[in-house]
Amino acid sequence: MLEISGVGAVSIEYSHFSVGEHWERGFERRESEPNFQTDEEVIVVPGHLVVTSRVQEHTAPVVLAVNDQLDEAPGPAWTLVASVDYQPVYKGRMAAFDTMNGPAQPARASVEVFGQRVEPGEPFVALDPSRTYRTQVWSQGRSDSRERFNAAIERTEWGVREGFEAYVIVFVPSGTQEPPAPSEAGSRRERMARTSGKPPLNMR
Repeated sequence: MLEISGVGAVSIEYSHFSVGEHWERGFERRESEPNFQTDEEVIVVPGHLVVTSRVQEHTAPVVLAVNDQLDEAPGPAWTLVASVDYQPVYKGRMAAFDTMNGPAQPARASVEVFGQRVEPGEPFVALDPSRTYRTQVWSQGRSDSRERFNAAIERTEWGVREGFEAYVIVFVPSGTQEPPAPSEAGSRRERMARTSGKPPLNMR
């Protein structure tokens, strides 16, 4: 079993980008703020994971994949950044997101992963919400990306934003869970009270 998304172009700012689950109507939103005061390469919060780049601002190609083989590298030039656990909180529709601009757009060039040429397209895969996943983040160019970026600045090439890093995020089924279910019907006041423990001030 191998499912591979198209190649997206992620606009990385503040040295990170997100791979997250699309919120589904009827589900309580899970919007926990990541703890950026950490040395972890990949930060996991309910509903998404955040990948930390070694370059502050640039555009990187990213591919999402679902595989049944753990620790299978996408190719000889790819190195493992981190392995983390992820469990779907909605219906499992995962996409790569720009730091500031929502879902990533298709990249300008193809990328070779798992022995095949993957063309530009939407970086999107569908997870099974009744499964849990071991998620592995693989990268090309990361080992010296910061040094190459700094060298480009010194050569007065400020504005160069591509060619520093590329990413493949692979989801490998690891277990099972009760599929997340839509929240109980009710008013907005009741839903917010369930989420925060009390209704908002303007609804008390």
